[in-house]
Amino acid sequence: MVRDAIVALSFGVILSLVALKVWSEPISAEISKFYGENAYLLAKGKNVVNVILVDFRGIDTMFETVVLSIAALGVYSLIRLRLKSSEKE
Repeated sequence: MVRDAIVALSFGVILSLVALKVWSEPISAEISKFYGENAYLLAKGKNVVNVILVDFRGIDTMFETVVLSIAALGVYSLIRLRLKSSEKE
């Protein structure tokens, strides 16, 4: 039990330090400006979020959809799994 608490606290401290380091970095608005200015010019879309997801990051979005579909199939197969009475514990 003490070992688990030490491991949990260690990971908590490490993640907190990483979050504080990320938080201390200056925010760059160059990327936001690029997408805002070029959404209509390059992709002919008025909704910047949709243009980013479909046109600028389309392959990434497609693979995220594939991963979610595989996870959904795994959950479905676990729900549909029927064990024999001898296999249940």
